[in-house]
Amino acid sequence: MKYKFASPKNLDIFLKTPEKYSPQYGGYCAYAVAVKSKKVNSDPETFEIRDGKLYLFYNSWGTNTLELWKKENVKGLQKKADQNWEAIKN
Repeated sequence: MKYKFASPKNLDIFLKTPEKYSPQYGGYCAYAVAVKSKKVNSDPETFEIRDGKLYLFYNSWGTNTLELWKKENVKGLQKKADQNWEAIKN
C-alpha cells in the first residue's frame, strides 16, 4: 500500500503508530470482505472511522457500500469481515 503525506510532520506521526491510520482489510471494501469474502477496490473518499479504525468502501456505478454497511448489522459485518479477511488476505 502506498501513502502520501502533506508534510514531514504527518509522516513522523504516521510512522509512530501506523496501525492507527492504516485502513482495515488492506484498504479493500469492508462491505465486500464481509458479505462476499472478496477483495473489491474502494473509494478513499467513502470511509467510516469506527472504534478508532478506518474502514473504506466501494462507491461507484450507483452503489455505495457504506450506505449498505450502515443499514445492516455493523457489528456483525465487522466480525464477519475480520473472519473472512484471515482467509483471503494473502
